[in-house]
Amino acid sequence: MTSLRVPVITLALSLGAASAWGAESVMNLISSGEAVQKDVTATKGRMDAAVQRNKDVAAQGNSLAAEKAKLMADFADWQKENDTVKKGTGDFQNRCSPDKKLEQEQRKACQKDADELNQDIAKVNSENAELNKRNDALNAVILGYNKEAQAAPAEQDAAYAAYNAATQKERAWLDAARNQLSTEAFKAYSDKAGCPDMTQPPQTTDAMVKMSDDIIACLRKVSSP
Repeated sequence: MTSLRVPVITLALSLGAASAWGAESVMNLISSGEAVQKDVTATKGRMDAAVQRNKDVAAQGNSLAAEKAKLMADFADWQKENDTVKKGTGDFQNRCSPDKKLEQEQRKACQKDADELNQDIAKVNSENAELNKRNDALNAVILGYNKEAQAAPAEQDAAYAAYNAATQKERAWLDAARNQLSTEAFKAYSDKAGCPDMTQPPQTTDAMVKMSDDIIACLRKVSSP
């Protein structure tokens, strides 16, 4: 009787161990798959944000360049206007200097010219102040832009690298899942749960993410009581 009991007990223990190991491996596969998917989603979000930031920085650079060109054109126009006022001032001093003996009508004409000239001088001085204000404000923005433009490409490269590393982990996880689903012991469970066909590897990252989601969903069905 003893010789008969030993193999029966041993067989029961072996079956129990195999069943527990299978369930545990499935749960571990689900857990690791969810972690990988979370990492892929997070790094993709970071990469998308970095790409958009580079686009925004490039667009801002174009806008600032256009604004700077407009400022320089306005300054060139102001310079012409200022040169005209300077020339008018020189002519006025030659015609209307105090040491000249002017007739009353000439003095009236000089006074009129002086009033107009003072208005022109006030105008170019005001325009000069406004141009300097615009230039200072633009230079402050350009300073911040230059920092962004220097940092953005490196951040994008780092985001790409992190995303690529995450997708490599997901490919490795898919290989592990394929090994699990392809076993004879698991096939009946995977067929019943409607697990996806893994004989054709996904050709794109999006397809890989979808397959991973489908496999995790199928494994959850298998692991459900």
